[in-house]
Amino acid sequence: MKISQVFERLRLREADSSASYHLLENETDRLEQEKYAETSYFDPRTNVPSTGISISRKRSRFWLWLRALRALVPSFLQPSTGQVEPKKQRPTAWIDGLRGVAALFVVLHHMSLIWFSWDIHNGWASWNDHLIQLPIIRLIVSGPPNVMVFFVISGYALSLKPLNLIQKKEYHKMYQSLASSIFRRHPRLFIPAIVLCAPAPVIAYLGGYSGESMPGAAIYPMNPPRSETIWGQFGHYIENVMPLSDLYNPGHIAWIYSDSLWTLPIEYRSSMVVFSMLLALSSCTTRARVVITLGVALYSLWYFHWGEFLFVGGVLVVESNLRYQRLAGVREPRLDEADDNGIKFRRSRLPWSRVLRNRAFRRLCSIAVFLIVLFILSMPLHDRRAAESYGFKALAWLVPSHFHAIGAGDYFWQPLAAVFLILVIDSTPFLQRIFTIRLAQYLGRVSFALYLVHMLLLHSLGFWLGKYLLGMTGSESYWQYGTGIGMAAVIVGFVIIWAADLGSRFVDAKAVRFTVWAYDELCKKAVEK
Repeated sequence: MKISQVFERLRLREADSSASYHLLENETDRLEQEKYAETSYFDPRTNVPSTGISISRKRSRFWLWLRALRALVPSFLQPSTGQVEPKKQRPTAWIDGLRGVAALFVVLHHMSLIWFSWDIHNGWASWNDHLIQLPIIRLIVSGPPNVMVFFVISGYALSLKPLNLIQKKEYHKMYQSLASSIFRRHPRLFIPAIVLCAPAPVIAYLGGYSGESMPGAAIYPMNPPRSETIWGQFGHYIENVMPLSDLYNPGHIAWIYSDSLWTLPIEYRSSMVVFSMLLALSSCTTRARVVITLGVALYSLWYFHWGEFLFVGGVLVVESNLRYQRLAGVREPRLDEADDNGIKFRRSRLPWSRVLRNRAFRRLCSIAVFLIVLFILSMPLHDRRAAESYGFKALAWLVPSHFHAIGAGDYFWQPLAAVFLILVIDSTPFLQRIFTIRLAQYLGRVSFALYLVHMLLLHSLGFWLGKYLLGMTGSESYWQYGTGIGMAAVIVGFVIIWAADLGSRFVDAKAVRFTVWAYDELCKKAVEK
């Protein structure tokens, strides 16, 4: 097969729905559920005026460059051609939106670390009462809670199709889905990461990382060692990629070129736990499967495997969703219909029965639970004085001593809250609408690339812009410092979104197609043999 044919097949490849979701997945998830052909921005035959006369090579080259320049424009700034009909949102579209919002909050969290001190992350109290430190509001600049939400979403997404197939007793399709998931998971996670972080060694070689922090900032910028040649720099980059993507030692690795990617090995390991569990329990009864899954979740939480707990928690949310669907498929008798002994008739006369059926009351309860879960999720870390913060003193006291003994005091309430947050939203359609607006959906489409590129840009352009603009505005007062940092945040924020948009379209989407193509080709060869 010719190389050109290979790339053409990749371009038009239809992907299946397994092994696609990452904690920060993007628009390429849709490739795994629907078929469409993408028109290349670099195809000179596209949008070339038809004059009935052969176009000269020079003019063709002009249109090629024009299309290439257009490709660099962020997708949200490109004019709509009006040729594509808007597609109906999927029932799980809110997952994309929530993932996008959480990704944005992670970016803001890392912005706060390079421009402000750790005090901004302390709990709210009389001695520390900034608006951003209030419960729930503090989630905007909190990193760990949002990463936990990503993990629950990943467990939810990875188990949704297999559990649906198990419920339909389509075991052969389920086994095929899991096989594809396991094969594709590693390249699906690490190919985009390695490619999108490749500018980091170039930045390091050109001296873009100064190693000098802002005065009073929480962290120092990344500062990879600089090599004498660009090839030596890339050699160092590849050498440090290997431990990050090690199949047999997936742990917490602070990668020198982008330390936020420590989540990828944990996610890969947790994904394998979910796949293995689904395969092992595929023939069990529903009750046995749920009980064993719950046991795995509690075991993981108690022994500080918090990544696995969150992934398995996502599986439990799917089980809850499927149970609700099964119950909804059975007609429930009206409460005012009496049976032979009249029990239901008497119940309908009880005052609380009407209250429970009242739509406004049920919405009010859902909102209350939603806010309570967000409150718990926004709990400060213990070393950020959670035990002295208003509203969190009791929660800090109620953390089991076992968790403090193993150094996991911060991994009791927040993981539980992350699972319950997804459960509440999944069972409350009107809350899902918050995350189906266009902005949230766009952030969801670029979220994986956003997560991958933001650190290398913040630690180079972000630090430089902060210092440069503070030199213009001054930093003697809060207003001066806020003005300078605000301008820097707007500029670097736009650059990050722009880079994420390009990375999502030209790297992440291609990586998905490649993994699907590779799996399909290898499977075909196996069948032929």
